[in-house]
Amino acid sequence: MDVSNPLRSVSPSVDADVLQVLVRSHGWLTGLKVATLANRSYAQVRSVLHRLVADGLVEVEDHGSAYAYRCNRHHLIYEAIDAVVGAADRVEERLLDRVAHWDPPAYAVVLYGSFARHDGDADSDLDLLVVRPDDVDEDDDAWVRQRQTLAADAERWTGNRTQVLELSRAELASALDEGEALISSLRRDGRVLVGPP
Repeated sequence: MDVSNPLRSVSPSVDADVLQVLVRSHGWLTGLKVATLANRSYAQVRSVLHRLVADGLVEVEDHGSAYAYRCNRHHLIYEAIDAVVGAADRVEERLLDRVAHWDPPAYAVVLYGSFARHDGDADSDLDLLVVRPDDVDEDDDAWVRQRQTLAADAERWTGNRTQVLELSRAELASALDEGEALISSLRRDGRVLVGPP
């Protein structure tokens, strides 16, 4: 899944970028503004907008010096488009739901990297830091099974390879003290799903 725009998994074209801009906006946007936000040429965007208006997915209004556009949220397929646009957000919800029921529980689980920043593409890894309580052995069968299941599930949900970095709570404390590069990345863009901030 392209986490920066999940619609590209369905439609790898200008259409995906235009629709994402319009779904995320709740006001009227000129064609030029849509092109700027979609990072596409105005000519490409104008063509897509005309087709989407003809299909009824996008509404248009004459605002004097320019036409303005917005999604038609009453269209029968709008909900499906909105669901695809929001797919990246649901990755966190599913991860949280899964790790909330772990036994033994994780001390912390942190999503970081491109999925946390929402700027990755279909080739990006989904990166997770899983912090194991110090009283749980790294070879504990239940612990290993739930960690492996989480990685496999995340790959099925997104199509992206999942990288799980596992540290014990003591190893995390040591990394914090030593100021490792991982810690800088976690502080910069990590999203804590379970555990202390």
